Amino acid sequence: MSKTGFDVKSAMREAQTLLKAGKLEDAISAASRVTQRFPLNEEANLLLAKIYFNLDQDEKAISYLQKAFSIAHKTVIDSKAYYTILNRFVSRKSYDLLEQASRWLVKLRPKDGIAWDYLSIACLEQQKYDAAYEAALHAAKILPNNPHVLNNLACALTSLERCSESLEILQRTVQLAPDMATAYNNLGNAYRFLGQYDEAIESFTKAIQLAPGIAYLYNNLGLTYRALDRCQSAIEVYHQALQIQPDLHQVYPNLIEAYRHAGQIQQAIDCSRSALQLTDQIPEIWAAYGDALRDGGYLDAAIEAYIQAVSFRTDEHSSFNRKVYTNILFCLNYHPDLSAEVIFNAYREFDQRFAVLLKDRWLPFNNAKLPGKRLKIGYVCQSFYNQVCKYFLIPLLEKHDRAQVEIFAYAQIPFEDEVTEHYKKIVDHWIPIRGMTDDQAVERIRADEIDILIDVSGHTNSNRLMIFAQKPAPVSLHWLEYGYTTGLSAVDYFMTDSPSVTGDCDHLFSEQIWRLDGPAYVYRPDTRLAILNESPASQTGIVTFGSLSRTTRINHRVVRIWAAILDAMPNSRLVINSGDFKDPLVQDEMASRFMQFGIERNRLDIGFSSPSWEVLKRIDIGLDCFPHNSGTTLLETLYMGIPFITLQDRPPVGRIGSSVLMGMGRPEWIATSEEEYAQKAIILAHDIEGLVHMRKTMRQEMEASMLMNEDAFARSVEKAYRQMWQIYCEKGSA
Repeated sequence: MSKTGFDVKSAMREAQTLLKAGKLEDAISAASRVTQRFPLNEEANLLLAKIYFNLDQDEKAISYLQKAFSIAHKTVIDSKAYYTILNRFVSRKSYDLLEQASRWLVKLRPKDGIAWDYLSIACLEQQKYDAAYEAALHAAKILPNNPHVLNNLACALTSLERCSESLEILQRTVQLAPDMATAYNNLGNAYRFLGQYDEAIESFTKAIQLAPGIAYLYNNLGLTYRALDRCQSAIEVYHQALQIQPDLHQVYPNLIEAYRHAGQIQQAIDCSRSALQLTDQIPEIWAAYGDALRDGGYLDAAIEAYIQAVSFRTDEHSSFNRKVYTNILFCLNYHPDLSAEVIFNAYREFDQRFAVLLKDRWLPFNNAKLPGKRLKIGYVCQSFYNQVCKYFLIPLLEKHDRAQVEIFAYAQIPFEDEVTEHYKKIVDHWIPIRGMTDDQAVERIRADEIDILIDVSGHTNSNRLMIFAQKPAPVSLHWLEYGYTTGLSAVDYFMTDSPSVTGDCDHLFSEQIWRLDGPAYVYRPDTRLAILNESPASQTGIVTFGSLSRTTRINHRVVRIWAAILDAMPNSRLVINSGDFKDPLVQDEMASRFMQFGIERNRLDIGFSSPSWEVLKRIDIGLDCFPHNSGTTLLETLYMGIPFITLQDRPPVGRIGSSVLMGMGRPEWIATSEEEYAQKAIILAHDIEGLVHMRKTMRQEMEASMLMNEDAFARSVEKAYRQMWQIYCEKGSA
């Protein structure tokens, strides 16, 4: 009983009883009687915060909570009461309010490790990873043996792609708390990001054993299966996740991707549309939808979906937006109706939006400016495994003159295999960078004093172009994969050949064009599989045209010309074969495009089979796509003794075929118009004897050409590197 005759304890007991009975308005009245008389009563203000929180009146709840916080630093704080409120925010996923409340608490009680932990949770859930890390680090210093705190610190590190650091913390966390499912989940994520997939599967499996009812554990296991290309296993566990928690919408982008990589393109598109009916406010679903549409060949619809995806982020410079924008550039590259100038402008916009911001990180170099010194050459590549780049990259690395160059391989690879082991043997230094942030990789490259840094990946998935945006080496260039400009003003050169980029096209690149003396690449086929056979036309009398290209290349222009060729050659058929055509629905859709021009379905052999050599045995004449030519399959076609017709189109992706044929010494198969393309194909088709002869002799012709002269190519590249370096030494910049 106070001096005023008002019994505070009795009034609070009454308010608590009313709250438990669900009589919220009466509870407010009882607690308010206390605050009217004693505005600094912490317990009454906390109780009012709880009540208004239960009434979904967040603003009032926050105001009373703030009053309680302002009082607490003057009195003995009731930590459990505050934590109860914070837990309410967590359970309701009100992470912005959790952040606001926990920031007040850590300001008043900077030595409260649990309060810092709540702040880290709030920031993690809002993808504010730098802030989450700082908060978690504070918590860990105060509570160094608390597994929950350590778990959140590791989660923040993983989100910042500092996975090696995260791994050490998580290994300690599961020792402290062997029954903590979330710790095993985060341990699995760290292993997955580092490419240690077997360990990741083991960790996720342990987490699921401990907590089989947590849906996101299945989702993360699915991501690991997908990384191993075990798409059906991924699809199964994604469905398990959705059975447990149908509103776990983050599963849908991953499920869509798994369908897509399993070759079930139409299923991926249908799944995307179903997900968007449930919620159209998740950017990752829009991005996955764009990927599915792109692989289905619907470029305009894909671009629209990607634009929707990037519209959600308030931070338009986010890594998510950058990755989606890269996919937009990919679609533009393949678009049949856009000019080269329009497409290049999009690349310049990419540079302005994402890369130019890093120019303040350009620093002076300590590299000795000696024109004749042995050069340190760094290759940044995500294809140091059994991937098509091996046909071009391995012969160069093997033939490099080690007296002239010292080779550093900065490997951004999803996993290692037997080809990876070969790469490790043929370079001087092997540096895995998958677990490094861009800043860490830049620091390592500078520490290695790399003279010339080569981007091999371009705007492919998982590229590390933002390393190049920080200019970690005196000279930088792009070569080989992707085939077009990086768009980055930080990259000095685009290394290519004259047929790919003629002299009137330099303005379509952000880099300075550097043309090699010969072809832009050298080709070493897998001869174990490439067994020659007789020309199919000589056996059946039917000429078979063919393409082993993806859906995105086979646009309305290509279909029209190919259909015209088939129409002019009634005794002919067409093979279209690639991984995009695993899905029967995609096969039928492509066939319908030709049927609109009167081509019967039985003249079309559309599908997917492997290896490519076996498909090529069924083809007499290759048909290149346009305006984006095919790539490796063109060289495989020639190696199997099969001529192909190409159309010289937009540089350089529309001149890959021209580059190959000029390197082979066969310019007569290059067309400069769609009509000429059709005419050349028909002329070849009428010369059965010529096809039979080429089938027997073209491999030797190719082996004697510059396309397969490994020593000459290596010398050409080294000459280019040396000249680039000399320019830098003379001018102080490339």
